[in-house]
Amino acid sequence: MSTWLLEYPFADRLYPGALEAIGHLRSFGRPVILSDGEVVFQPRKIQRSGLWEALHGDVLIYLHKELALDAVARRFPATHYVMIDDKPQLLAAMKRTLGAKLGTIWVRQGKYASAEAINSASVPPDRCIDAIGELCGFNRTGFASA
Repeated sequence: MSTWLLEYPFADRLYPGALEAIGHLRSFGRPVILSDGEVVFQPRKIQRSGLWEALHGDVLIYLHKELALDAVARRFPATHYVMIDDKPQLLAAMKRTLGAKLGTIWVRQGKYASAEAINSASVPPDRCIDAIGELCGFNRTGFASA
């Protein structure tokens, strides 16, 4: 079972437009994956999906990413960050920590796309999109306003 999971073709499970969105975001910022999960399976999943290569290895994995924002800021210093996630509760927790220094974009795609998910978030996201591929339509100004 573990071999099957480690060798699973995760690239086949990427949402449409995910790799294109990374390339587009690279034109006006440095995209980084900030993921949470365990230390063996999560990196392998990101590698097998093609995301690791698309991000040139700019991938950080923590057990609880919302608690690792200081480490992220040390590794990738910036005056403004934008977090894109499918979990509005995580976006809210990060926004409470970083305040105006963080823009948040909720991707209503996948198992957290329901109305209950957004209603349970204590701080609403700055922007909402229905699919990750929509990021390809953002420009620098629109992205920075998130």
